[in-house]
Amino acid sequence: MAYDVNTLQNRAQCLTAKASLEAELDGYQNRDQNLAFQERREGRTEASVATRLASATNQVNYLTDQLARPDLSATDRQRYQNQLLTANYQKAKLQNRSAGSGGAAAFLADVDADQIDAQVALLTGAIAAVQARHDALPA
Repeated sequence: MAYDVNTLQNRAQCLTAKASLEAELDGYQNRDQNLAFQERREGRTEASVATRLASATNQVNYLTDQLARPDLSATDRQRYQNQLLTANYQKAKLQNRSAGSGGAAAFLADVDADQIDAQVALLTGAIAAVQARHDALPA
């Protein structure tokens, strides 16, 4: 639905409309900044998960190699088996966490970001149109 700035009859109405639009624009710009911050934080989290997953995988491989040694004492074998259980659990947990990214949540975040961008563009255009209307009206 298109707006008609000609419905604004005088400069005072233009100033009121412009102030309201600018306040709404501030809200959307703040929301846009919050999304950008969240994306940066999620990027750091994803990198951290990937690093921790690589470390857990290396630990599982190391412990598996140790358990394959024929000269291992019963005490060391039990200790390595317990450590391997923990390492496999951590690895599985990190794999599940990294597999959980994307999907519906990522899609909805993209829609939200596009909505904010469209709203900022619309409000910016409306503010410019109101300002032009204000300038065209007699003082």
